[in-house]
Amino acid sequence: MNASKKGLLASLIAAALLGGCGGADNIDSNSGNTGGNNGGDNGGTTPPGDSTLILFGVGANGGTTPSIQSEKDNWSLQPVTASPVAMTSISAVLINNAGTDDTADVQVAGDGDGTFMLKSATPLNLSKYASGFIEFQLRTKSKVPEVLNASIDNEYPNRSSLPIASALTGSGDWETLTLPINCMKPFPGATAINLATVGTPFHLATKEAFNYEITNIKYLLTTSAKPVVDPVTCEAPGGATDPGTDPGTDPGTDPGTDPGTDPGTNPDTGSGVNNAPALVATDAALYYSGDKSQALDRSADYPAASFGGTLTDENQVITMDLPGNGAAFLGTDSANGDLSAYQDGAMLLDLKVSSYGDSPNIQIRMDGTAGPDFGTFFTMDSNIVPDDDTWYRCILPIASLIPAANTGSVQKALYLSGAWDSMAGLRFAFTNVALKTAIPADFDSNQPCQQIK
Repeated sequence: MNASKKGLLASLIAAALLGGCGGADNIDSNSGNTGGNNGGDNGGTTPPGDSTLILFGVGANGGTTPSIQSEKDNWSLQPVTASPVAMTSISAVLINNAGTDDTADVQVAGDGDGTFMLKSATPLNLSKYASGFIEFQLRTKSKVPEVLNASIDNEYPNRSSLPIASALTGSGDWETLTLPINCMKPFPGATAINLATVGTPFHLATKEAFNYEITNIKYLLTTSAKPVVDPVTCEAPGGATDPGTDPGTDPGTDPGTDPGTDPGTNPDTGSGVNNAPALVATDAALYYSGDKSQALDRSADYPAASFGGTLTDENQVITMDLPGNGAAFLGTDSANGDLSAYQDGAMLLDLKVSSYGDSPNIQIRMDGTAGPDFGTFFTMDSNIVPDDDTWYRCILPIASLIPAANTGSVQKALYLSGAWDSMAGLRFAFTNVALKTAIPADFDSNQPCQQIK
């Protein structure tokens, strides 16, 4: 055995023993603890076979259906067959390669997210592959997109992903891609998949124009191939770890935004709104342009992030544009700050709505690590804050944002979104976010937001 093969074998053994890259924190393989969106208490169906599970291609035994999903068709899902299926964002057809209908010929239009996936009629228990690999063959027929993500999915936000665009040469020849499952992690705003109950064991998405053929998608316990990232460190060749973005949920920030033309920013006045009141020692500053010198600064614990739209953070104002489902938030999946001191208090928030778009409201909440707390949120609509591009200063009781029991461990200290599947055209901006231990005496539940003049 030569030195390179010995080194690869050693890394694979280490991955199996250690679960590499904090995999236990990212992909849950415990069939008895599914939790959240991950399915029932008993886990999914264990696939046949002792080692290799072939999901798609010659000899497929996984019982999955090849499908495509189009963002511009309201995320409609269609099975892929030998008859061409055409949607706005993506089209596909099954073709013969090494067998009958063993390969998908896919065209992503570049108009919204286009996803090729393999769906299972019943959840699969893939726990035994927690330290294994997903392997498939892909042949590019156009330029490789800048962002291409492979995922294990249970419908967003329950999705663990790995960016793979940099692993493709774009030569037009068949390329084999091998993905360490323990290196697949949720993007900001998503939650880690539980391998005990998987509905979509393969999910490949991009927003950019991309034509390709794909086949031989399988789950492996071990491999002799070189993975796209190191299975122990989860680093790509060259030592860099590519965190990536989720094209279906997080296109990232727009580097081309011009602060001089952004109505939410004003370089001469900091946040672009009147000076926020000074905070006191018992307050927590989350994202604050006013005087916070006496307060507890928690901004490093809860950085600004988003998914599904364009977030711009300029001059201490966050502006969010949503073409579809998405959210802006302060926090990370790994945050777990204790904010229980504020459970009987209030959140201060300066908010400006340019357009509610198709959404009847903006839903504002906080998420504990036991969440997401989908059922508890403050409903902000045009009766409270009109979509007139004017700043309003709001006082929101913490009890309206998160269950009190979940304030002891908080991932997202602020989460703003619209009504699901009705967010197109939603645009808002916010700043001066802080927490108070008590609800201010001037709070009016009938008029929680006051125009800043």
